Amino acid sequence: MLAPRSLTEVVGEGQDTQTNGMSLEQTPRTALNVIFFQKSRLTPSNSDVQSTDSSGDGHQDETKATRPSLPSYVDSFTSLLAELVPHIDYKSTRLLTPHIYQSTYAVPYQDSPDFSSIRHNAPIRDFESKHGLEIIFDAPPTASEGQQRPLRLALFDMDSTLINEEVIDELARSIGISDAVSAITARAMNGDIDFATSLSERVSMLKGVRANIWEDLKKTITIATGARELVSGLKEKGVLTGVVSGGFIQMANWLKGELGLDVAVANHLLEEAPTADLPYPHLSGLLDPNYPIVTPEMKRATLKSLAAEHAIPLSETLAVGDGSNDLLMLGTAGLGIAWNAKEKVQTRAPMRLNGNSLADVLYLIC
Repeated sequence: MLAPRSLTEVVGEGQDTQTNGMSLEQTPRTALNVIFFQKSRLTPSNSDVQSTDSSGDGHQDETKATRPSLPSYVDSFTSLLAELVPHIDYKSTRLLTPHIYQSTYAVPYQDSPDFSSIRHNAPIRDFESKHGLEIIFDAPPTASEGQQRPLRLALFDMDSTLINEEVIDELARSIGISDAVSAITARAMNGDIDFATSLSERVSMLKGVRANIWEDLKKTITIATGARELVSGLKEKGVLTGVVSGGFIQMANWLKGELGLDVAVANHLLEEAPTADLPYPHLSGLLDPNYPIVTPEMKRATLKSLAAEHAIPLSETLAVGDGSNDLLMLGTAGLGIAWNAKEKVQTRAPMRLNGNSLADVLYLIC
């Protein structure tokens, strides 16, 4: 699913305001997109569609008869935002899906604040709670008003992001120690313990897992809803895509093939030949020292190195993940999104989005 090609404009240009004797039309401005995700979309009905047109081509006739009403919360939100951001100029609101609206604003460059911080303001949080919304603030740093966000590189976490499971927990389940490993995984993803230390500890507990476990996992691991649509939409836009995982390369390479990704980076496990105690090829309980551990720093470094290799400004990159080990990568990317993330991660990430389908991310780059 790609974001609708022709988005319905609900409300047109706002009135120009004056600042320092100069109209905002004459003042250098940056675009601000505010996307309202209604939480009701988390339990979608069968009647939900991607545009309000019934013709099936993704377009809607912009007539008074078909033009939807502006949500009542937009006006009150615009008033609230005007109290927080000086000289902001409301432009228009567009309907993306029955559950997603986007309002566009213009802000003078010199007055543009850190919108990733504004989303933590108590009035914004109270507004979200009152109206059942998740609000995303996106001020593309290299896109002027009216332009599409430039995007050329997108990297994703794997476990609990592109796939629904935590692979290390599934490996542990095969030898009956899932509860012990899952408890460490949860603490690591929440940022309560150091990731590299926790990974080595959990891997050591996997000694004895059959080496052919990967083929079994490929039959049971489930790709997250919307992941295929999201990657397909990005590839249509010519975006370089990849998975950068604190999990394991066997599954990352499999996922790369399944989704048509360009890059896969993950941890490497050592295997051992059969022994008297374990008469079959099995995991040794050790990481391969010839490969670096994919730590939070390694995830960030991978984003930077791929961007540099392909001459892509970091402002034109996207990163999506759910754990604390993704935070450095999310904070470095031009668009960093915590997806269905742990509570501490949602608080610290530049942006956060919860939903049933990763395809929702497409509406942040349309």
